[in-house]
Amino acid sequence: MHSNVTSIAQYLQDEDRSPTALGLMLAYRLTELREDAGLKAGEAAKLIKVSPGQFSRLESGKRRWKRDDLVAALRAYGVGPEEDHLTLRLLEESGEKEWSASFGSDVLPDWFQLFVGLERAAKVHRFFETRAFPGLLQCEPYARAIVEGDAMGDATLVRRRLTLRKQRQEHVFRTGSALWVVLEEGVMGRPFGDEDALRAQLTHLKHLLESNGNVTVQILPTSLGVSRPSASFTHLQFNLEGVSDKVYMEHPAGATYYDEAEDVKRYQETFDRLAGYALDPGLTIGILDKALTLLG
Repeated sequence: MHSNVTSIAQYLQDEDRSPTALGLMLAYRLTELREDAGLKAGEAAKLIKVSPGQFSRLESGKRRWKRDDLVAALRAYGVGPEEDHLTLRLLEESGEKEWSASFGSDVLPDWFQLFVGLERAAKVHRFFETRAFPGLLQCEPYARAIVEGDAMGDATLVRRRLTLRKQRQEHVFRTGSALWVVLEEGVMGRPFGDEDALRAQLTHLKHLLESNGNVTVQILPTSLGVSRPSASFTHLQFNLEGVSDKVYMEHPAGATYYDEAEDVKRYQETFDRLAGYALDPGLTIGILDKALTLLG
């Protein structure tokens, strides 16, 4: 294993470990053990007496293992009682509740749960944003203006969505992970609510860049004649054994996740290209100052 990758055993000792990430690690470990045993998925399904479809859902993490079935699988793979502690601990701890479990589906819909569960486990967050400042970098007035526009006048829903956003920020920033944003220039002049909210957001981002070396923001000029995606996307990069990088894109019906290596590489190359065209991050604070001056 590459020295900069956190092993499963190491991550299990992390006080801020993500049960969602542990679930992906369990799926990875069980697939690896089966393949090391020279068994195909159908053969393993027969040995533990489940259907091929059930086995596929179990091994991929879409269905939770029962402890007895997992032990049966381990024995079929040649893993004895003296060697199964790590896998059984993964099963136990991946079943723990995420910090966000108290939020209902109106605040945290199913398609967003995976993202919230994984974002605090990521080593690097890379955002291409066309509509608004990333949620992790939003101040309260700006976030409120956006949420109020989406919540159709439901004050309780606004409050709970803002609470979720604030807690997400706290969890991610506590990990010390890097946040790198390529921001369409037009976002800086697009007010949600009134200009006061935009002014507060520009000031907040300036202070964040001045105080937190883990945050990088580059501005992509609107006038620049470069091909760019029509929608925002987030690329989560991990350094965890068994957890592949993910690309996340929201759309009106929910969200799409990409984790196949070829898809992730395509988005990674797209981000790298846009970052190459965007203005140097050292210029961003000056650009924010100029935008604040124009607001008056």
